[in-house]
Amino acid sequence: MEALEGIGETEELGRGVSSSRVARRLRNSRPRHYDFLPREGVVEISVDRLSVAGLKLASALAADRDRARNRTFYGWLVVVASEAACEGRRVVASPLIDNPYHADIILPTNAAADREEQIQHAQDLADSSYWRDAVR
Repeated sequence: MEALEGIGETEELGRGVSSSRVARRLRNSRPRHYDFLPREGVVEISVDRLSVAGLKLASALAADRDRARNRTFYGWLVVVASEAACEGRRVVASPLIDNPYHADIILPTNAAADREEQIQHAQDLADSSYWRDAVR
């Protein structure tokens, strides 16, 4: 199975942030593992395909998504697909009805039952990421 399924190696993938406190922290310091940490037992990490959608469209889609959840969209933690697809992780294009530019970073299956492994993958993704503000 390929590590990149329907995703280009150099694509920028964005993990959306809808907390003003988290966005403020990320503008001024390094991301932390919990910024990418999925719920316990979950191996999929939802991301937006920023390189394919473009920042303006990706921002509009994310803002609409968060507005429907009574949240405000602030920006993304961005990781390059080739970095996301390391250490046994896969990146899979997974378009949604309301976001055709959606993808998932998928942790190895055994990470579902191993919280420490989930944390290690999340830290690796955080170490490879950087902040990008939404386009208004």
